Amino acid sequence: MSHILVADVGGTKLATALFNQHQHILIKREVPSDISTKEALFHCLIDSFEILCMEKKLSFNEVSKVCIGVPGIVDVQKGLAVYQNNIPWSNFPICERLTEFFPHAQIMMDNDVHMATWGEYNARGFQKETMVYITLSTGISCCTIVNGEFLRGTGLAGEIGFNIVGQAGETLEESVAGPAIEKLGRTLLGNSNIRLKDMMELYYKGDPIMVKVLQQIIYCMEKQLHQMILMLDPHCIVLGGGFFNHQPKIIELIKDGIQQRLLNTPFEGKEQIIESSIHKGETGLYGAALK
Repeated sequence: MSHILVADVGGTKLATALFNQHQHILIKREVPSDISTKEALFHCLIDSFEILCMEKKLSFNEVSKVCIGVPGIVDVQKGLAVYQNNIPWSNFPICERLTEFFPHAQIMMDNDVHMATWGEYNARGFQKETMVYITLSTGISCCTIVNGEFLRGTGLAGEIGFNIVGQAGETLEESVAGPAIEKLGRTLLGNSNIRLKDMMELYYKGDPIMVKVLQQIIYCMEKQLHQMILMLDPHCIVLGGGFFNHQPKIIELIKDGIQQRLLNTPFEGKEQIIESSIHKGETGLYGAALK
């Protein structure tokens, strides 16, 4: 009993992986999430686990740990997926249900951003350091670890998407998340079908409209990270998620802007603590394996 099964459950895709006892990934797979019902999504998860084990000729009884990352609000102690806006697992007892299939395994779950944060924290060999992980894709959120422990507050710590960044009351998520970039870009470009990927190609070619759009994104992120540096003075801030993982140049531009903000202050040079993700899209899987 030395293998670990992990999953990163999302509204669009379900990523699963099998690790050995040394936390080395053996095999992984990714399938569309079946979110038609809560049971459909659960059996999508179990089916994916079964395929991974079959590939390596393992039975469920040879799995020592199962660890799941889910979006939204979770109750780690009770093993509940409490609330999500993109999967149908409201108050779903995920750990209890997994015990039916893995009666001899340790069953764990947590918020998906916490899992990703743990993966990045361990990838850097941190133990007592303060680190913030920010994920930007369909939405934006963050998680903070201080002295090796998650900073959870009363349960909603890290929901920076609700931060007000615009004079008209626009939130950070409404200003910088993937759908927000697409919406603004489509309006300004006069193209209702263009995708974010194509918009970014225009940006790198110097398209003036997309340069204007990205300037807003960079400015809002500069403000958010500047506040985090002043408030927490962390050892490291990691920028991850689908957007940042594919746009390393934007990370460098954000750092350049923060460098200017911090000149001639006690925080001068702190922009160097901002880094890109090490594990990229697999960081949630690695974090789950290490929990």
